[in-house]
Amino acid sequence: MTRPAPLPPDEVRRLARLRALDALDTEAEPLFDALAQAAALVVGAPIALVSLVDERRQWFKANVGLEGTGETPRDVAFCAHAILGDELFVVPDAHADPRFADNPLVTADPNIRFYAGAPIRMSDGLRMGALCVMDRTPRELDANQAAILQQLARAVSEALEQRAAELELNDAIQREALAERRRDEERLRLASVLEATRAGAWEWNLQTGDVHFNAQYAEILGRTLEELAASRSLTLRDLGPDGRCVRPELMHEDDWPGVVRNLRQYLRHERDAFDCDARMQHKDGHWVWVHTSGRITHWTADGEPLLMYGTLLDISGRKAVEQKLHESEAFLDRAGRIAGVGGWQLDLRNNELVWSDQTCIIHDLPVGYVPTLDEALAFFDADRRAEIEDSVRRAAADGKGWDLELPMTTARKRRIQVRMVGTVEFEDGEPVRLIGALQDVTVRNRAVQALQVSERRFRRLFEESLGLICTHDLHGVLLAVNPAAADALGYPIAELLGRRLSEFMPAEMQPFFDAYLAEVARNGSATGLLRLVAKDGTHRTWQYHNTLDEEGDEPQVLGHALDITERERHERQLRDWSIRDALTGCFNRRYLAEVADTIARDEPWGCVAIDLDRFKQVNDTYGHQRGDEVLVAMAAFLKRHVRKQDIVVRAGGDEFLLLLPRADEAQTQEIVKRIEADRAQAPIGFTLGQAVRRDDATLDEALARADRELYAIRAKRPAVAR
Repeated sequence: MTRPAPLPPDEVRRLARLRALDALDTEAEPLFDALAQAAALVVGAPIALVSLVDERRQWFKANVGLEGTGETPRDVAFCAHAILGDELFVVPDAHADPRFADNPLVTADPNIRFYAGAPIRMSDGLRMGALCVMDRTPRELDANQAAILQQLARAVSEALEQRAAELELNDAIQREALAERRRDEERLRLASVLEATRAGAWEWNLQTGDVHFNAQYAEILGRTLEELAASRSLTLRDLGPDGRCVRPELMHEDDWPGVVRNLRQYLRHERDAFDCDARMQHKDGHWVWVHTSGRITHWTADGEPLLMYGTLLDISGRKAVEQKLHESEAFLDRAGRIAGVGGWQLDLRNNELVWSDQTCIIHDLPVGYVPTLDEALAFFDADRRAEIEDSVRRAAADGKGWDLELPMTTARKRRIQVRMVGTVEFEDGEPVRLIGALQDVTVRNRAVQALQVSERRFRRLFEESLGLICTHDLHGVLLAVNPAAADALGYPIAELLGRRLSEFMPAEMQPFFDAYLAEVARNGSATGLLRLVAKDGTHRTWQYHNTLDEEGDEPQVLGHALDITERERHERQLRDWSIRDALTGCFNRRYLAEVADTIARDEPWGCVAIDLDRFKQVNDTYGHQRGDEVLVAMAAFLKRHVRKQDIVVRAGGDEFLLLLPRADEAQTQEIVKRIEADRAQAPIGFTLGQAVRRDDATLDEALARADRELYAIRAKRPAVAR
């Protein structure tokens, strides 16, 4: 029995406000009709009403799809429920809702199955009725449609309040001027509603072919309103039996015949509305899937269609999902044949069960075997049969299918795992048939278990490995880091994940890192050295070999590295020992060969040869320890008097060399004068000779000239001064 909706707590005030609006039992008005038509178009429903809930009735201020009906009793009104709250009131299937299952509006004409009503809430919070849409089949609203319906309901409430304000103007001239203004505002208000919902809108003059669009329509196609104004249009004559329907430039040629057919069916009253999907060309060249719908809103004096008003929605996202679903279904069909999926069907009227050949094979029974229902259930474990029966009962009640994985024993006593999928088919609202599929998933489950074991082993290897392992995307963002790598840098793993690896590099390494990412993307792998800065500020060197893994949804770089920081330090120390004098810290003769290989042909180098005077007497008189101290002090003296880039070499015994990169004669002479000026500060007397290496001369030749000059100077001194 139909249960009327309870009265709102503010019913007395609500009814007083409703009557003060003076909208009940008034003539139809274009604005309210347009808002109802917009609701029907956006939702795609055949019925849309602007309903005002009076004391004992609901009265329709605007009516789309229930022509000839102006009101219904309140006790059967869906909208009487909608005004009990501020939220959208939705009944997906009235047959399944105990509040409405025996409602005369459900069981008889207009046979309502779906209802959605947005309360018309005035500025003082009182709800006058609802803007509602109805359909004769069960359905749901998506979030976008729900938001648009609520936006349109707010527009209805604003229109009612504006209408009430206008009725207070008694002057006939003011009324006429206001009416004219209202006609202009009707389009603006509806346009603003559509703008807020991001829906495109169009108005088409079927007599002249002129079409007007709103900004959202142009935005969907990436064009300007001026560009759209130049688009080709059709007239009513073009759409007639003998008309020539030239395809608009922006319409896809494969979709145009369907659009024309839909329009013609609507104009012949074979459809409730013009409503279709098509592809239109975006300005950048790609095709945009759109859903467009419209209705005739004005007729000529002769009764011919004059104006059509409609909306345009970008449904490219929905179409992409549908395409993926279609591809998925096609794939599943092919995979089902390969995987040996069997089918089954049970007639609920006589319990007759039919198996496909593959289902018989899964049960280890001959092809064509016809089991009884009890025999088929007996293959499943006794404690799982109740689960199958419960799934069938729920499906019969809510119309939804089931998907189970169950153990079973075949006719040959094999234990297998099967996946059972089923659904219910209805006739006249009653369940009459179960239909479904059966697949042996034993091998698959074993593979899944093996994969899980493998994954656990890999995770253990990843976490316990002494090697440095990490993964990152092609932007260098770290996705996984093993404990060894985190410990090497002194960071908790959580502080590393989600950050670019380059954040842990010295600034001078940034260009290298971008080149490294490009190399991995291009070649699929990369090998080399990374310089990283640990949390304590120390620099670490990792030797890596990284490969690109493109098997998942997003490519990832799998990295494995060794921390060679200590090895590098030892190598540097060994090299240092090989090219430096252990006593003075100066370079030794081995280093001369490396320097010689780096000198450009036309690059001048100053060369100074230095011998210590009477150094043997120091050793003989004071001992070798004192001699070593003199050598160390002399090395320090020379280092203080050369430039930062200059090289001090202990050539052996009491001989030193100064190599002055890119120093010509004047610069070499300046350094020599600096040393001579401070000769008194030297720990021992010395003799020096100088030369400049130029052109094709070798470094050894320049050093030999400096040596000869040294000996020439020494030869001129008295023997005692040598």
